[in-house]
Amino acid sequence: MENPAAGKKLADAIHLYYEKPDRKTIIGVLEAIRASMHEGGEWMIPVIPPLEMFDMLNPETISVGDTFTVEEELHFRVNHIETGDGREWMAAFTSGEELEKGESTSTICQPVEDILKGSRNMREEGIMINPWGESFLLTKDLIRMILEADTPDNHICFEICDITKMKVDAIVNAANQTLLGGGGVDGAIHRAAGPGLLNECRKLGGCQVGQAKITGGWNLDCRYIIHTVGPHYQAGNRMCGQQLFNCYWNSLELAKKHDIHSIAFPAISTGAYGYPKQEAAAIALHSVSGWLSENPDYGMAVIMVCYDVATRECYQNCMDASGML
Repeated sequence: MENPAAGKKLADAIHLYYEKPDRKTIIGVLEAIRASMHEGGEWMIPVIPPLEMFDMLNPETISVGDTFTVEEELHFRVNHIETGDGREWMAAFTSGEELEKGESTSTICQPVEDILKGSRNMREEGIMINPWGESFLLTKDLIRMILEADTPDNHICFEICDITKMKVDAIVNAANQTLLGGGGVDGAIHRAAGPGLLNECRKLGGCQVGQAKITGGWNLDCRYIIHTVGPHYQAGNRMCGQQLFNCYWNSLELAKKHDIHSIAFPAISTGAYGYPKQEAAAIALHSVSGWLSENPDYGMAVIMVCYDVATRECYQNCMDASGML
């Protein structure tokens, strides 16, 4: 378990529920699960290993409790438990101690957040937590309540700050078409993220103007970096405006595909690419607000990161002129 304290907190909440099953203790369990999501908690999921895995093991050299790694992609089937009413549940254990209370089984550890999000589309009724001891039936409705409570409302805000220090799901990099680093924001992000980012970017095959590609966050506090290529400004060229609009829109579309709910944008193309800040701000807000309007229930927090006060005033001027709050 990556965070034993998170598992114990949940087990304690379930124990209180067993002592007095009421609305208050149910909420206590749900809050403990939600906290576990944010504290790096993992659950152990019983699985049926693929036959190929057994072919890789040497019974003469492996012992109970040994661990091993494989480079091949293996597909495990999740084991389920059936309750007396005939309903099937995915089992999950908060600790090794809970697992050892019942029959021996193969397990894999998965982050709590990944398990909850994946369970929304499974055929089982929900998740039975700690089935060998004091168990708790986490139905899909309860799972939905946990995830919705953790999802922000759609909104846009502005901050004067260093985008490389943002603690969000994803930051956006104003990249060049090679995606191999450059000056300005691009260079700052690559320096802060470390050499792993450059190695991953080399595998992406570049990026066209207005399009977006995604990598891991590496040494940054964000989970992902979305790389988009802004246009070089040419006065009177309407294509430039459309390409800049696409940078924001396609970045948000890519964010949605990766279940990203908080994202920080720099002022794309307003540095070395020469886009006038006021004009660029209007296009950026038009694109972002349009995307949020088309995805009203998604829950996306958009932070427009400003290099200085003048940049922030450009965004504020657009908000005031349009009546946006």
